[in-house]
Amino acid sequence: MGLLQGLLRVRKLLLVVCVPLLLLPLPVLHPSSEASCAYVLIVTAVYWVSEAVPLGAAALVPAFLYPFFGVLRSNEVAAEYFKNTTLLLVGVICVAAAVEKWNLHKRIALRMVLMAGAKPGMLLLCFMCCTTLLSMWLSNTSTTAMVMPIVEAVLQELVSAEDEQLVAGNSNTEEAEPISLDVKNSQPSLELIFVNEDRSNADLTTLMHNE
Repeated sequence: MGLLQGLLRVRKLLLVVCVPLLLLPLPVLHPSSEASCAYVLIVTAVYWVSEAVPLGAAALVPAFLYPFFGVLRSNEVAAEYFKNTTLLLVGVICVAAAVEKWNLHKRIALRMVLMAGAKPGMLLLCFMCCTTLLSMWLSNTSTTAMVMPIVEAVLQELVSAEDEQLVAGNSNTEEAEPISLDVKNSQPSLELIFVNEDRSNADLTTLMHNE
């Protein structure tokens, strides 16, 4: 049991070391570019699925092993990593992070709520128009990365507005609640006091007549 727990603790290290060694006969026994490429892909897939290393490090495994096994040259591998689409996506993510850091998305969301109101249909139409315009110049993934912070800000504004309305409605209800005259208090009313006094006086008069 202790050995099994120890293996579980170091399972990531075992995967990092043992998987390349166990698959090493594939490029050694079949010295071809196809076998070497399959070896690199299998090692990368195991690292990626098991998360033995971070996903970014697993994605960089082919950048080192392809030139090492002669599958591709370094400049060819680097060109695959730095395509225009990839750089555009990275740039858009940086812009979205900057927008979220300086709360520009909240300002845009507040302006949209003021213009379109709290109607879901109008808000959806505004988002569709903005996304359509951005999609003409950016990829779908980049557009989603830019619009998501604005959508989250709009949802937060709507939720906070509903909470404020509920709190204001409860306070107004408590202030405007009339005092009910039908409430039965523990103290006796004046009518009951007068009735009891009349009864006591009548009893006293009867007693005096009897005497």
